[in-house]
Amino acid sequence: MENTLKQVTDAMDTLIRTAISEGIAPNERKVMRRYNTSQACQMLGKSTTTLYKCEEKGVIDKPAVDDKGRRVGYSLDDIAKLRDYFGTKPTFTPKSFQGRMGITVALYNFKGGVGKSTTAVCMAQHLAILGHKVLLIDMDSQASATAMFGYMPDIDIDADDTVLPYTLYNEQASLKYAVRETHIANLYLIPANQQLSSSEFEALPQVSGGTREEALNYFHKLQSGINTIKDQFDFVIVDAPPSLGIVGIQTLLSVDNIIIPCPARMLDFVSTRQFLETATEYVKKISDNKTFNSVKVMVSMFNQQNTKMKSFVDIMEPRAWRTHVRKQDAYE
Repeated sequence: MENTLKQVTDAMDTLIRTAISEGIAPNERKVMRRYNTSQACQMLGKSTTTLYKCEEKGVIDKPAVDDKGRRVGYSLDDIAKLRDYFGTKPTFTPKSFQGRMGITVALYNFKGGVGKSTTAVCMAQHLAILGHKVLLIDMDSQASATAMFGYMPDIDIDADDTVLPYTLYNEQASLKYAVRETHIANLYLIPANQQLSSSEFEALPQVSGGTREEALNYFHKLQSGINTIKDQFDFVIVDAPPSLGIVGIQTLLSVDNIIIPCPARMLDFVSTRQFLETATEYVKKISDNKTFNSVKVMVSMFNQQNTKMKSFVDIMEPRAWRTHVRKQDAYE
C-alpha cells in the first residue's frame, strides 16, 4: 500500500512539474506581462509625448522591438521608474503621507474552497501594479498562494524558507530572511509548505508546557515578526490557514484588518457566521484588548449570471451585511 501511494504521489509531482514548465514556457520562471504605450500612459496619467521624452532623456530605456518591428511594451519596472521620476503616489496613498503605510490584512475563513488564496494573490498583485510595495505571507500549509508564483511548495520550499525559523524555532531575530522577490515588481513573498501544518504539533510544548504568559507570547509571535518588517511595505497581506488552530490564531492576532471571502451560498454564509463567532471567542480569551480597524465579509466567486447567487446577495446585502460586503467577480 505504501509503495502504491508513493508511486501515485511521484506521478502527480511529475505531472505538476510538467504543467508548470509548459505554463511558463519558453521562460524558466514566471514572467510579468508588459504594457503597451496606451496602457502605460493610463497607468501614469501622462501623455504619449511625455512618455517618449522620458525615453529620450534616459529615464527608462526604449522598449525593444519584435521581429515585426513592433514595440514589446513597458515592464512594471519601467512604470515604477517613471512613477519615481514624476513623484506619482500610488492610489490609496494619503497625499501628505511619507514612507510606507504598513497596513496589515488577513484573508481568512475556516471553510475551504471560498476563493481565499486566489483573492489574496489577486489583491497583492493589483496593489503592486498600482505602485504599492506589497508583501504576501502564505500561512496556509496547502501553499496555494505560493504555488501561484510558480513554486512546487513541498519540493522547492523548505521549512527554513517559511515563517517557522522565526515563529517556532526562535532562530531568527526578524522575518527579513524569508522575504523573497517575485516576478512582479514591488510584490514580495514569504512562502509556505506542508510543514506549517505539522508545526501545530511541534508548537504544543510552547503553548501548553510553560506559563500562561509564554503561551500568549507564542500566539503573538507572528505579529511581532511582521512588526520587524512592516515599515518596509505599504501592505502586508496574509493568506490565513482554513482553520482556527494555533497557526490560525497567530494569523488572526497578527493583523489589523480582516477580509472574509464568502461565496453567495447559504451553506457558506452559515459557515462564515460560525467562523466569526468562534474567532471572536478565541480572540477574547487570548488577547482581550485586541481590536481590528476593519472586519469585512466579501462576496467571493460571484457570478452575475448565476440567478441563485444574485438573488442571495440581493436579499442579504441591504440587511445583514450592508456596508460590510464587497463583491468579487468569479476568477477563472
